[in-house]
Amino acid sequence: MNQPPIKLHVTTDGTVRGLWSDAVDWPAVGPARVRRASHVEYCRHRQEWYVQRARPRCRWRRLLQRILRHPFGEVLYRSPSREDALAWEHVHFAQGGPGSM
Repeated sequence: MNQPPIKLHVTTDGTVRGLWSDAVDWPAVGPARVRRASHVEYCRHRQEWYVQRARPRCRWRRLLQRILRHPFGEVLYRSPSREDALAWEHVHFAQGGPGSM
């Protein structure tokens, strides 16, 4: 899969925001605390890959997610192809994309 370039935004307090791949050498950068924006999961019932929001808007779903340690976020995108789901996730959550924080 041909991945687009990584774009990270560093704020004045040192917070780094953006979507990156495993190619980033975080130990070389320093200690990191990561908060997920999404999960890419496979649904065996529908035979599709889902991109789900990591932090659900509904507080009950957040509570279930915390208790069961399983993502219950809203489904943002689905595809039979994992590559398509990962590419969509990258565009959606990349800096300046519609899902960027």
